Amino acid sequence: MATATYRVLVVTNLWPTKADPGYGSFVKAQMESLRPLGVDFDVLFINGRESKWNYLHGVRQVRKQLQTNRYDLIHAHFGLSGWVARGQFRVPVVVSFMGDDVLGRPARSGRNTLGGRLLKISGFIFARLATSVIVKSRPMASSLRMPLAHVIPNGVDLNLFRPMDQAKARQELGLDPRKKFVLFPYNPEEVRKRFDLVQKAVSLAREQVDDLELLMARGLPQEQMPFYMNAADVLVMASISEGSPNAVKEAMATNLPVITVDVGDATDLIGPTAGCH
Repeated sequence: MATATYRVLVVTNLWPTKADPGYGSFVKAQMESLRPLGVDFDVLFINGRESKWNYLHGVRQVRKQLQTNRYDLIHAHFGLSGWVARGQFRVPVVVSFMGDDVLGRPARSGRNTLGGRLLKISGFIFARLATSVIVKSRPMASSLRMPLAHVIPNGVDLNLFRPMDQAKARQELGLDPRKKFVLFPYNPEEVRKRFDLVQKAVSLAREQVDDLELLMARGLPQEQMPFYMNAADVLVMASISEGSPNAVKEAMATNLPVITVDVGDATDLIGPTAGCH
């Protein structure tokens, strides 16, 4: 492992917890992948789901961290975390926008909710205060009206997400080897994921495909997700909005076919890949 040459403070409201080990696992994976490149980091997790006041507390925590540690950079993941990081001007702040912090949070009708519009405005303003801006897809850069924003989608750990024998994966999860499984790796209560549409599609497909079932996978450690990807027959995504959907990339890494709506950079991701539509 390379000797650490850069010290980074990661400020994020996305990070795995004991209660939700899958939450923000892609952020953790991204940061861990930088250690061999000489990047050492500390993490300040802002639990915004627990209380919005934690963002305000986070500003004080950042200042306290800077009093006792030297950092070359603060990397904020998600726009609201950026405001916490920008509560100081001693250290440069890079922000990685994730999706709804730029695009908003739509209702089932497709229109942005009030909270989604406020989130979008917040991201638009903060992008002008950050030292540098990272987005996950070109449409996000367009939404921010920042053509020079760095487009850097989250990567996939190919040592973790790789093809394996489907029978063994199903045995690991205790799944019926005779059924066909449609994987939905999202929170069904999250409106923009359109779980209701997926349910209707699967119901229609059952008329032609016997023993077709939905396979739910959420709130799981990232280490378990490859088993679900390999156990399934297809992954579906019907979201109203996305940045650069990680599940699509992970599915493709395991050779799991993907059926998706044209959202985020999904069309570019699957391209002409056989079995993906």
